[in-house]
This record gives sequence, structure tokens and C-alpha cells, in this order.
Amino acid sequence: LTSTNPSPHAMDWKRRRTLPNAAVKRVAIVGGTHGNESNGVHLAKHFLRKPELVKRPSFETEVLLSNIASIKQNTRYVEEDLNRCFLVKDLTDDVTSASTLERKRAREVDQILGPKSSPEPRCDLVIDLHNTTAATGVALLMAPDDEFAHELGHHLCSLSDQVRVVDWNDLDDWPLCPSVGRSGLTFEVGAAPWGCIEPASFQLSRRLVLALLDYVEAHNSLVASGTAKREQVTMPVYRSIGIPIDYPRGEDGDLVGHVHPEVQGNDFKELRDGDNLFMTFDGEALKFDRKTHKVPDKHESVYALFVNEAAYYEKKVALTLMSRGETRFSKLSK
Repeated sequence: LTSTNPSPHAMDWKRRRTLPNAAVKRVAIVGGTHGNESNGVHLAKHFLRKPELVKRPSFETEVLLSNIASIKQNTRYVEEDLNRCFLVKDLTDDVTSASTLERKRAREVDQILGPKSSPEPRCDLVIDLHNTTAATGVALLMAPDDEFAHELGHHLCSLSDQVRVVDWNDLDDWPLCPSVGRSGLTFEVGAAPWGCIEPASFQLSRRLVLALLDYVEAHNSLVASGTAKREQVTMPVYRSIGIPIDYPRGEDGDLVGHVHPEVQGNDFKELRDGDNLFMTFDGEALKFDRKTHKVPDKHESVYALFVNEAAYYEKKVALTLMSRGETRFSKLSK
């Protein structure tokens, strides 16, 4: 029998979200959740050195370096991926939270930004700065039900054609740092190699983060005016369909091929049956086939994301498949 009682760790996301008609009181900018993603690390350090850049009259802005140990080592993580340590059931478990360096740090970060288990976390909005070796441009990743994060994404899309909005998987909870706040988003920028700053994407990220803070300030002004109207908005979003694709491998499990050159550097590229997907080390092209990868018929079109991401080799993921659709949300307007 299936119990109808809610899990003791069930999250009431609808209750905790920053609503489109509510003022934002505290924003957190987080860098270094992955210590070798240097664009995010150094952008956060830049804001720490110059707090006047992120200060706004109507709300507080905090800047935090999350995985300090991995930043010092210039590695993604020390013992395990910090950005997989923020499930509420893990954060509230004393044994789990003490099991690794990253689990301990996750609980510390949770206490600073949240806690996640509270219906009233300290931070209304968490912006987690990342970069990826994949050519994503600026991918803003967020919870499917987070209307305020989508509103912010909609605004940033209007400022740069490099910005796209991507919904996280539709789950009961996410192990990701931005999920600690009322609203949050992963600010993912690429392509950028590990351990060094990619200049163009650093400057674009700086400009967009500051524009995001300006938008929050304008949002608060609309709330304070008491005369703002609710406006319905639609925008395109990419959504995971839960199908990661591994590289070609031999019987011993080792790689025998790589991403096809036509796919490399083309995140958000539509994949159709018969398109080149991989190439063996001998130069033979391997084609994409929906049936082989068990793509449900309901997804008429699918797209590649995180193509040849270096961090996902250990996860045996060459790319993940996304669908593309529209989302609808409300925002305040004059």
C-alpha cells in the first residue's frame, strides 16, 4: 500500500516561493560551489571586494564563497559534489551532514542562506554562479514552479540573445544550492575551461548579474507603489526529459569514441534521427536515433545540452536531452 501521509521532509514550495507581488528583502550571490569554475569564483570575489556594486536601496545583498576548500585546491570538489548535497532530508540528518567535507559545508551554507527546512528562509533569492566547459552561453537553470526566477530570466533574455532559461527536472526536492532560498537560479556560463577566467563570458556575467539586481530593485519599487498591475507573460524554456546519453564505449567500459564535431560546441542544437552524434576514434560517424535512446513520442523535438561537459565524464554523460516549450507566469507592471 502507498501511504497518503506526506513525507516528513516534503517541501511546501508554493508557500515558500518569492511571489511576483512580494518585495524581495535579501539576495545572496554565491560563487565557488564548484571550486575550479573560476569565472564564478572570481566574480563573487570581485563583488566581495567592491560591495557597492551589488548594494541596492530596498534590499540587502550578501556574497558568499561556498566550497572554500575546493577553491583553494582549484578542484570541482574535495570529497563529493557540493551541489548535490542540498536535499532537505540530507541537511536535516546529523549523520549524513557530518559524513564528508562537502556535507559539512552544505549544512553551514544552508544555515547562512536558509535554512531550507524553514518555510521562511533568510534569503528570498539565491544566485549561484557557475561556469561549464560546454558551450551553453548563459543558461539560467531554475525550478519549474519558481515564477520569480522565470521573471528574472525573462528580463535577462531581453538583454542578451546568449541567455536561455532551462527548467530543472520536475522533482519534489533538488540537491542544488539555489534551492535553499525562496527563489533561486543557477547562473551557468560557458564555454569556459576549468581553472581560468574566460574574459568575454566574465564581463557578460558581471553585466547581467548587476542588471538582475537592478531589476529586483525596480520590482520592489512597483510593490511599494501599490498601483502596479499583474501581467501574464510567456517565454520559451528548455526542460530536461531525463535522458542522459553516454559516450561510445568498448566491452571494457573504456571510451572508443567522442562527440561528433558537428555537435561539439552546439549546445541547444536540435537532434533529429540520422543526425551525426558521435564519432569513433577511427572516424566512423554514429547517428542519433530516438528509439535507441528511448525518447518518448510526446517529445516531437529534442535538443542537446551540456555537450562534452568535462565534469560529466565521471558520470558517463556526454550530453543530456532537453525538450523545448513555453512557460507562463505573472509579473508586476506599471
